[in-house]
Amino acid sequence: MKKSFVFFTALLIAVSCNKETDDFLWEKSYGPGTAYFIKSLPDSGIVSCGTLNGFPYLMKLKKDRTVESEFASDREGLFSSVWAGTSRYIAAGSSDGKMLLACVSNKGSLLWDTLLSASFRIRMTGLISSGPGSFTAVGTARPDSVEPGTSGILFVRFDSTGIIGEKKEAAEASFVAAGKATIDASGNIFLPLTRKKLYSEPRASVAKYSGELNKLWETELYNNTNFGAESLDAIADDAGNVYVAGTTEVTSADSVLKNSFLAALTSSGTVKWKKYFEKTNSGIAIILEDNELLIMLNVNCFMVNLADPADGADEGRIRMFEVCDPKRTDATGEDLDIYYDGNLIVAGTRAGNYYLALESYIQ
Repeated sequence: MKKSFVFFTALLIAVSCNKETDDFLWEKSYGPGTAYFIKSLPDSGIVSCGTLNGFPYLMKLKKDRTVESEFASDREGLFSSVWAGTSRYIAAGSSDGKMLLACVSNKGSLLWDTLLSASFRIRMTGLISSGPGSFTAVGTARPDSVEPGTSGILFVRFDSTGIIGEKKEAAEASFVAAGKATIDASGNIFLPLTRKKLYSEPRASVAKYSGELNKLWETELYNNTNFGAESLDAIADDAGNVYVAGTTEVTSADSVLKNSFLAALTSSGTVKWKKYFEKTNSGIAIILEDNELLIMLNVNCFMVNLADPADGADEGRIRMFEVCDPKRTDATGEDLDIYYDGNLIVAGTRAGNYYLALESYIQ
């Protein structure tokens, strides 16, 4: 695979060492809560959002990783996705079972917010930038928490001033929840889905929607009917291929364990490959580096897997904690990104606190 010399060298060192360390380049806890989202910014800063002390929370860090601005909503709930502009942030999440949308200035002042109801409860909202000043929000239950009653997906089109252009529900009698949504270069939306019918195990799939929010296809990911599975994140490459991270179950001795997976599909929904990585873990977030390397964050212990997008071949792993029992851990990951310097930034919770960390590829 063609890569820049510096980044390729770093990866070779990480793969050959299968790095295990408690030595983060930087880490910080901000109080009781969970960081659900993290993104590196063009000015070398970081934007993150989640829930802090039970309220939706958004923060911007400067290049030196000190807080530049922050905002906490007066509504109970969380932010699960954010878009960062030069003068404002658009955040999406949930409050009281409704979709929460908000616009916050880069100084940390609320410009507007709104709640949108559906015929089902919304726990998380993904946010997609669908053009200059235009956004698509995807509201859903949490894939790892099956709730009784009707469920579904709420699509909302809106602009940066808060004007709602379109609201579309896809409600279902049985449980369905979407993980983190993604969009391709043609404006198609991919949703990693978890479905569960009465008296059956959860099943993992991925669906493609057109720019007009019409479902084009949905593909199951080789589910074993005896075990549960969940799709938690999806990304698309420049060729329209989609990659899905999630979790399935495997037997181990007399117990059933979770096992994280990565899968690749064509733009028409054909499964190209599916690979299994960490036992007692779940693939929660993925990024694609220069279309040449898949980087997957697992939930427990912030375990990171590296894989070849062509065939899913294992390219190594990074264990961020030298000693960590994935069955009993207080360190759980939610999101990751590549920082301006080529290192990894991760978000989640540790010891019950809103937690961010910077981790190097190189031991």
